[in-house]
Amino acid sequence: MESAIAYHHKRALVIGINSYSRDPLKCSISDAEDIKKVLERIGFSVALGIDSNRDEFYDMIDEFATRIQRTDLILFYFAGHGKQSDNENYLLPSDYDYDYRGSERDYIINHAINAQYIMKKIDDKCCRITILIFDCCRKPVKDRSSSLQGLTAMHASSHTVIAFSCAPGKTALDETQNGRNSIFTGSLLEHIATPNIRIEDIFMNVAREVHSQSGGFQRPFRSTDLTEKVYLVTHDVSARTVRQTSSFDRQQEVQDIMQIRGYSEATGLYSKYQDTSNKRINLKQFYTGMVKMRLIR
Repeated sequence: MESAIAYHHKRALVIGINSYSRDPLKCSISDAEDIKKVLERIGFSVALGIDSNRDEFYDMIDEFATRIQRTDLILFYFAGHGKQSDNENYLLPSDYDYDYRGSERDYIINHAINAQYIMKKIDDKCCRITILIFDCCRKPVKDRSSSLQGLTAMHASSHTVIAFSCAPGKTALDETQNGRNSIFTGSLLEHIATPNIRIEDIFMNVAREVHSQSGGFQRPFRSTDLTEKVYLVTHDVSARTVRQTSSFDRQQEVQDIMQIRGYSEATGLYSKYQDTSNKRINLKQFYTGMVKMRLIR
């Protein structure tokens, strides 16, 4: 497998909302629950929010941000309703009142969650990789008109991938063949745990499948600013050459080395404590050095 951006921990915040006063959804909660399960299966620690109101939504974002370390891969997933206003995207909490009075712009600013706020909270932590997934702007299967307005495009910041369930200004279908997930999330669940595939290729495969399943109605969109390859799951046979040299469990040793050795800051440490004659590494000294450099806890 080709070299890639390395990271130490995978953390995710997953939120799904069905309960809206207008146009309640059927699949967002089950989408979020299923995404949580598959992410945990591939090594993520996951915080889950269900039918979160505005205050709960913000509290979850702020609490999640406090846990982010700069050696992390971070994933945020939202399933629910979203709107755009003045070229900014907003995610709607469960207590969003569609029967507001006054300016729509003022109301949405004060009662919805700005997607840029989420991206900035994560960016401020300078983590290794950020993946933002928005499965929103949903409509029922029977309403395939183009009158509803979807989200606007967002430009990915450094080391970030943003995936939308539909193209800018378009809407997504709250349906799939299994009756439990949206078309987009249903396809994402099928592909996201595939080993040794770049994250960009995962989203490309999802986009192709969604476009086909929706009869051309829905075309997912993504924005990326990755300069190196990113893999969520790796099974590399070359890891078999790594020998156990400390009390660390062999499986954990292989996983950690395969992920950590890619850090530019750790390159010197890895070389220092590696015995090139037998391809061993003194893990105790290596990890002690990593802690001193504050690359891991």
